[in-house]
Amino acid sequence: MSYASVQRYNMGLAVASGKEVTVYGSDRPKEHSREARNFDGLMRDYLSSESGKRFVQYVHSHGRDIMDVEFGSGDLGPNTVAATIHNGLEGIIVGNYSGRSFDERVDQLAKKYGAPAAAMREYVFSHELAHAAGHHKEADTERFIKDYFTTRAFETQSGERAQYVQLAKIAEQRAQEAEKAGK
Repeated sequence: MSYASVQRYNMGLAVASGKEVTVYGSDRPKEHSREARNFDGLMRDYLSSESGKRFVQYVHSHGRDIMDVEFGSGDLGPNTVAATIHNGLEGIIVGNYSGRSFDERVDQLAKKYGAPAAAMREYVFSHELAHAAGHHKEADTERFIKDYFTTRAFETQSGERAQYVQLAKIAEQRAQEAEKAGK
């Protein structure tokens, strides 16, 4: 896959592939490389966890597959936590660096919604993987993960159930906001 289109936006980008990291158009290659490795590790840990496996299974149960993706870090602006860049067949899920780590951005998002940081990390991962499964519009993506979190809430008990109910409510709120914005 060519990431040349990303460079049009003067966006620093680093893509992790195994132990190698490739840097594109970065004025901070060490920081982008470090963040790409970190984000790659976080995503791979999520995908190999029970939560990640359940999400992938949910995607498959809805007749979709997650495209081939790599993971990295890029400058996505001040209000973005992560993004999926793709050509329809393959892509990259990028954690935002822009001077603040992905973890710091997740912490900020968690505070905004009054949710635990670990739950918001799962939210962000699920959201971006839903994009990689073909949900391109924000409102559609939010509705898909709302349904997923609602399903998880019915499958779990006590504290975990409350967490999934909260994530479903956040996704519903964000779906309504995206609808109003035409996204």
